[in-house]
Amino acid sequence: MVTRESILRSSLGAVRRAFLSCNIVVCVVCFFAFSSSKNVDCVDEPPAMPAGHLKPLGWHRVAEAGVDTVQFVPEPGVFFEDYVRKGRPLLMKGAARSMKAFKLWNDEYMRAAFGDVEVEVEEGKKENRSRGLWAMRLDEFLDEYQLGDMYMVASVPREMAGEVELLSCMLCGGFTKNLQDAVIWFSSGDTKSVLHFDALDNINCVMDGRKEFFLVDKNDKANVFIDHPEGSFSGVDVDKVDMYKYPGLSQVPWYNVTMQPGDCFFIPYRWFHQVRSAAGRSLAINIWFVHLLQFNSSDCKAKGKLPDFEPLAQFELASDSEQLRGEIANFIDELDDAELHIEDLSKLAADLEISDQESLKVFQTLDQDKDGGVTIDEVYSCNMNNVQAQAPGLATRDTDGEKFDDNHDEL
Repeated sequence: MVTRESILRSSLGAVRRAFLSCNIVVCVVCFFAFSSSKNVDCVDEPPAMPAGHLKPLGWHRVAEAGVDTVQFVPEPGVFFEDYVRKGRPLLMKGAARSMKAFKLWNDEYMRAAFGDVEVEVEEGKKENRSRGLWAMRLDEFLDEYQLGDMYMVASVPREMAGEVELLSCMLCGGFTKNLQDAVIWFSSGDTKSVLHFDALDNINCVMDGRKEFFLVDKNDKANVFIDHPEGSFSGVDVDKVDMYKYPGLSQVPWYNVTMQPGDCFFIPYRWFHQVRSAAGRSLAINIWFVHLLQFNSSDCKAKGKLPDFEPLAQFELASDSEQLRGEIANFIDELDDAELHIEDLSKLAADLEISDQESLKVFQTLDQDKDGGVTIDEVYSCNMNNVQAQAPGLATRDTDGEKFDDNHDEL
């Protein structure tokens, strides 16, 4: 006999069986889902590529704002305090438009005025440090440069120095006593430099063409791998950056500066930069000078009102000993107490590429008051010829960037 109790018991059993079946299905589904997710996790998916990998320099992030741009040339004291001493770049729009070289140096004029002058030429408009320089007459270069893969990279010849001019911001305060080199960069455009830094300050003025700068603050040096310290440059391919080999470049903040004809650009001491010129005739001049920590204001008072320009021919290039003075002064400036002590000499020796024994002799010569410490004032007042005499290794150094040689970096 079917009772209500038996029907209820039967219904509860059916519900229990259905519930168990659902749990089994859910468990099976969950098992396979879990197994599938484990299988997916076990597959080695390629990680996302670093930003800018195999792209030109600068593709990894948007450029920073902040490079000062002015329509005038600052007075020497302002230029020193606000830009040289603080290590800040400055773009001076149109500053070179009244220079003789800007107004006169077309191909026809240069051929007529300087055609027989011997200049240095570099093979390849994409810089390659393994290639050397060769000499040719300027008129021969003018015959070939528009079609050839070549680049004139020449210290300003004596015959042309009267038409290469210094801006007024350099005409007093000590800058003209610390000139190291003036270089002409001349090509048919589409040139690319290596990524590098210079242990000097420099001002570049564009006479013709357009230049683009990739610029990195020296304080971000941890992100810029200089794998060729002998020349202060990176071996990175600037057109196709390997971010796995140079990982810091995928994160480094950078600045973009575009120069037009007539612009002048101050590039601070030790700032990293890479330069590209646009296609078409490209002519620029840059002036390298020792990075000063002190400004001679009495020199400016004695000279009074300054002209807009003065020709390079009026000035002598400083000896390498002045660059040495600048290197030692800047080394001391970066120490915590801005004073050189015995415990700092191993690092100084490494920076100057001399022996520890030589660095001790340099220290003893610089320590004029014999108090066991060398100040920046002592470096500036010391006879650097006496310092060089204590360290023969200083005479054998190259010097390009850190040290000069015959291979110039484009700025």
